Amino acid sequence: MRKRDVTVGRSVKFTDHALAVSASVSCMDIGHLSDAIDKVNRSDVAFWHYDVVDGVFNQCLILGDLLYPYLKEKSRLPIEIHLAVEQPERYIDIFSRYKLDYIAVHAETMNEPERVFRRIRECGALPVLAYRAETPPGEDFVDLAKKCAWVLKLTVNPGFSGQKIQDAAVRHIREMSDRLIHAGIGCRIQADGNVNEKTVHTLYEAGARIFTGGSSGLFTEERSIQENVVRLIQSAQCS
Repeated sequence: MRKRDVTVGRSVKFTDHALAVSASVSCMDIGHLSDAIDKVNRSDVAFWHYDVVDGVFNQCLILGDLLYPYLKEKSRLPIEIHLAVEQPERYIDIFSRYKLDYIAVHAETMNEPERVFRRIRECGALPVLAYRAETPPGEDFVDLAKKCAWVLKLTVNPGFSGQKIQDAAVRHIREMSDRLIHAGIGCRIQADGNVNEKTVHTLYEAGARIFTGGSSGLFTEERSIQENVVRLIQSAQCS
């Protein structure tokens, strides 16, 4: 497999076997936002994970577009906008006024994936293919994945802390990984939800190589963000 760099405004640079940790914006201390951004900037976090949940796709509301330009200005890192929404094209249009890096859209919400991906590229971003925790990869999984920067697999559904990783989600990651390897496609899988030292190895063994850190694994009071990044990567690979 050759090294692959993604060419967008601010791109995540992946080498062949390196693991990556992203930071969930919705799990930050919003009351001390500038300080939190600065700490992430000084760490080995690879990119931001910016959840947008519309209250329909899941029964909660998370982050609109107004925080995005502030984060974009203050951080040197790329941002993955995760559209956990119905009618994703409507939200792509809302964010199109900004400089964009990555937009994750759910397979469950796209009637015409090619059109949605094309719209994302027209905005100067790259698409990421997303799946809910309970959704298995469909017959079109490989064809869709090869058109995207990576695959985002939720291991819990967004909006409610304290959830346990769903066993079905781990099985889906393993199936996704097997199918991508069989097809010869070097597309990484990102696991999002309850990622911490105790769970990350299971996700890694299933095939995930990008881990979204939130309140249980990255933004903790006991250790710094950088210490947690190192612990997550070490815990992922330990046998």
